Amino acid sequence: MNPWRLAVTPRWWGILGFTVVFAVACVWLGEWQFDRRSQAQAAIALLDANYDQSAVDLTTILETPAEFDVSEKWRSVRVTGEYLSSDIIYVRTRSGPGGIGFEQLAPLQTSSGTVFVVNRGWVPANGDNSAPAETPAVPSGVVEITAHLIPGEKQIAGRDAPAGQIATINLETIGDRVNEDVYRGWYGRLAAESPASPAGAPWEKPVLDEGPHLSYALQWYVFALMGFFGYGWVLRKEARGEAAPAPKVRRRRSDEDIEDAALDATRVQ
Repeated sequence: MNPWRLAVTPRWWGILGFTVVFAVACVWLGEWQFDRRSQAQAAIALLDANYDQSAVDLTTILETPAEFDVSEKWRSVRVTGEYLSSDIIYVRTRSGPGGIGFEQLAPLQTSSGTVFVVNRGWVPANGDNSAPAETPAVPSGVVEITAHLIPGEKQIAGRDAPAGQIATINLETIGDRVNEDVYRGWYGRLAAESPASPAGAPWEKPVLDEGPHLSYALQWYVFALMGFFGYGWVLRKEARGEAAPAPKVRRRRSDEDIEDAALDATRVQ
């Protein structure tokens, strides 16, 4: 049978429609992976552009505590003030050099009264991970710190924490606890502190990569092409009559057939 004539039958129109839908889904997933790759490349470019810049005063970048511009991530800032030692908070379930532990958050109040949250590094947890095994003391009096800007985190519903701890670095929640004018968009990862004081494990420059998004995207495009290849191959095979024959359905014997068989058996005897 001519493959083109077979292709326009209702059954093969349906198979073609399914193949097209499959291909469109594969292309969409491929584009999604390309978009993920672009996001990863943008994150790498932002890190490379901002991380090693010279530190500037915090107010040079953030004129108000509410200001937020995502392009400022990883910028290095200087802040002078006094730590609010009675408002130290520990972030739960954080990965670090020794496994799961805590991160120490220290609110730093500037001379203008605003508060900038400083992440002073990772500290290990106790035996049952319920509390920090170490609680480094913050310097007293006026200090000058250098830190890299990091955006605050979203609050996760249903995740609670004991007093003095917090589930995520949600700056709105921290501001409510401290009851001061806290910078709500950004906090800082400590890079340097003067006068220095023992702190958690120091922060290092992150290592980012694109991930496998390019290979995944190409795989989805290959799957789309394979769908059409499979459609054509099966169509051609069926048109040549090479498809597996349908199983024969055995007809049920009628009463007349049974009577005839009985008469034939009697005659033979």
